[in-house]
Amino acid sequence: MFRALALLAVLVLAGLLVVSVYASDEPLSWVPWFEGTDEEYVQLKIEVVPRGAGNTYLKPGTYEIKRGETVVLQVVDVSSGYEFSHWEVNFVDYGSAPFKTLTLEGDAEVKAVFTRAASGEEAGYLVVDIVFYDKPLEPPVGSVTLWELGVSMPLTPVQVTPNQWHGQAIFKGVRVGKTYTVVVNLENGARGTYVNFWTVYNRASYIQWGLISCRKKMPKAPRSIFEPFEWPG
Repeated sequence: MFRALALLAVLVLAGLLVVSVYASDEPLSWVPWFEGTDEEYVQLKIEVVPRGAGNTYLKPGTYEIKRGETVVLQVVDVSSGYEFSHWEVNFVDYGSAPFKTLTLEGDAEVKAVFTRAASGEEAGYLVVDIVFYDKPLEPPVGSVTLWELGVSMPLTPVQVTPNQWHGQAIFKGVRVGKTYTVVVNLENGARGTYVNFWTVYNRASYIQWGLISCRKKMPKAPRSIFEPFEWPG
């Protein structure tokens, strides 16, 4: 799973994906920078909480970085039984998107916070349904990843009517009320990798994603503030 998420991370950050992105309109948080900000270089400390619950890029550790530079904060692995919750920067909530950037104006302590996966009444399931509107007899082939869970599922062909096939992936154990990053990798039809953000509003949630040739028809959602950027050297 680490390799799959890491590869998607590289593709997203390098801007190599055919991406249509929508997001929960999550504002960037204000960061209270630590004192001692006159030096040319600042200290960046990255930590995973709890330890062993997942992994990040940059990897957990301490770095010296030139002041004013922008760094990538990226979830690249999620351990079994956990899900990614949010980032903290200098003890302030920095949002729940698994891809973030941070411009360093001072020393920073960054925490990638993970929680135990949902269970009981707080857990539900999400059906991701893909269809080619102009090729109804061709079932979409590929996979779907819920980034915060670190789980990928293959698209299963489903015959909806005698003349229409869909591809579906079903995820169990999603948290009701949480927004997930849905990454679809298509190997036929409108080939490419597509990203969407979807909030699970009840225990049985369903998202249909329709494609017309190489044009994407996305479920309505606010426009994203996320833009592809270059993988740092």
